[in-house]
Amino acid sequence: MQPAQQGIAGLNAGNMGFMDSAMGGISQQEKLREIDILNAYFRQANIPPQQSLKMLQQVIQSGVTFKRSGNTMMGSKPLPPNAAQVYFFTVDKMDGFIEAVKQLLGELKQSGVQAIYLNKVDPSIVQALQSAGAAPQQSDKPEYKLMAAI
Repeated sequence: MQPAQQGIAGLNAGNMGFMDSAMGGISQQEKLREIDILNAYFRQANIPPQQSLKMLQQVIQSGVTFKRSGNTMMGSKPLPPNAAQVYFFTVDKMDGFIEAVKQLLGELKQSGVQAIYLNKVDPSIVQALQSAGAAPQQSDKPEYKLMAAI
């Protein structure tokens, strides 16, 4: 498996945690450009283009960085001391999403991150985190809904 590719530098989707309907079923062999992954994700989430552009602008300015695996992108922002806030954007089928999460979390772990925090609890994300060996649970920080030790 190849290491995740660096993607767009700075995307923070805030409260977007929907995944079930966004997992459109792109095969692992069909590689989309990063912008196409985001466009498809926002379109499937029924987020109007102007609103998605505004979100992207805010995220880029907030300092979120991106990595990519397959047709899944993960945005992350460091949280002291050894944690990160993360966002997932995918158009992969569930099996591809799980593989991407495993790879992306592995890279975070190698960089010293021990826990991740998310703004939304989504069954697809919880399943992928569990499959990746993470332990999702209710967040210990009130500003986040979910955390997982990795």
